[in-house]
Amino acid sequence: MFKQIDNKLTQSWNEYPQFGVLQGVKVFVSGTNIAGPFAGCLMAEMGAKVLQAESPNIACQTRGTTAWAQCHRNEYSVTIDVSKPKGKKFFLKCIEWADIWIEAGRPGSYAKRGLSDSVLWQHNKALTIVHVSGYGQFGPYKDKASYDVSGQAMGGYMYMNGVSPTSSPLKVNPYLSDYVTAYNACMVALAGYINAQKTGEGDSCDVAQYDTMFRLLDYYPAKWFNYPNGYPKAGEPVPYRTGNKHDMACCFSFYDTKDGGSMFVAIAGQGPVSRGYPIIGMGKQGVDFPDKCTGIPLYDPLGQKAERLCEKFCAEHTCDELEAIFNKAGVPCQRAYGPEDILNDPQFEARENLVEWEDQCFGKMKGIGVTNIFKKHPSQIVCASPCFGEHNREVLADFGYTEDEINAMYKSGDLATWTPKQTAINKQYVEWRFFWDPENQAKRLGMDYPPKRG
Repeated sequence: MFKQIDNKLTQSWNEYPQFGVLQGVKVFVSGTNIAGPFAGCLMAEMGAKVLQAESPNIACQTRGTTAWAQCHRNEYSVTIDVSKPKGKKFFLKCIEWADIWIEAGRPGSYAKRGLSDSVLWQHNKALTIVHVSGYGQFGPYKDKASYDVSGQAMGGYMYMNGVSPTSSPLKVNPYLSDYVTAYNACMVALAGYINAQKTGEGDSCDVAQYDTMFRLLDYYPAKWFNYPNGYPKAGEPVPYRTGNKHDMACCFSFYDTKDGGSMFVAIAGQGPVSRGYPIIGMGKQGVDFPDKCTGIPLYDPLGQKAERLCEKFCAEHTCDELEAIFNKAGVPCQRAYGPEDILNDPQFEARENLVEWEDQCFGKMKGIGVTNIFKKHPSQIVCASPCFGEHNREVLADFGYTEDEINAMYKSGDLATWTPKQTAINKQYVEWRFFWDPENQAKRLGMDYPPKRG
């Protein structure tokens, strides 16, 4: 089921393989966690050479988890402290090397250290800069701390979601705001890069998590802010919070099935309606429901009838039966997949959505493969996620530093490197149950098991 990826545990800085549509593109990422750095992961799998920087004193919160192992493959790792002169010098070397810089620090934190956009363009005129933050680089909330849910909450996305019009708003797992913002950051980074290739000059983009989530609200803001009484007053029921049901269309929801499953059915659009309504017992088009009908509002009496019939029809059939019936009729349907469904599904297998690769800390892993299938220049997984500061020496040497200078930076604390064993110890892999086979995985790294208590 899982395709075995022939990846390397580590990849030499000067021997990065040429592949993918982004081969030759150089990306420097100095943010941590997800909203900024995941953009680097997406570009690395498309062939970009991605250098991730963390503070020598504070590793990324995701480091030491399977999230790091999954989302930082193909990347390089260095440690930089821009608050120190040697760290600032190293940082500027990275800026001079890069085509794209993505950062996710507190707004203005780099400018306060003399590293404003204008200063960076003095070192690299064509650099594309992407600033990722919760609330943006300006505005009264720019200095507020932010996490994924902050973006969902302020962007209006949570307002839309709940189990009923009178329920509390709901967040969407896992980390929707973080991951969508990273996709947005990836898009604007490459847009800026393309523009720099044409003009020779870089640009800077301010990406905010709440902005990104707000942009996903479809037509609802236009409805709220143009129609009289377009949205509920404080304390009133919110009609959009309808759980799995659509707030407008009937027969567009998840339905319980005879075998205890849950099936999404979408009898919406002229073709699916003309073929789907008769299946659930709504009668004939042009007689029992309008000709050329594209769907009926859920609040309409006819829509309520269709909804009851769809619920009844699904409750009388198994998931397999419903898929066979609706697929034959060209009516969109999809059962809600869990891990077992994903593991055994031929579509996942055909598109190699699940792969095995070798990780430095965990050993053999199974997880998500590459997405977005290019025909001529396919994406690849060529090496495991890097350990903390793993490529300090290689990168600094390539930037012209001598061995003595590099050793001095380690001695002064400007640099730090963890081996896989140190990573597992520092991040408490055994104690926090990050290992799924703790005894063998710990022994593989030369660790004591059970761990000795100091």
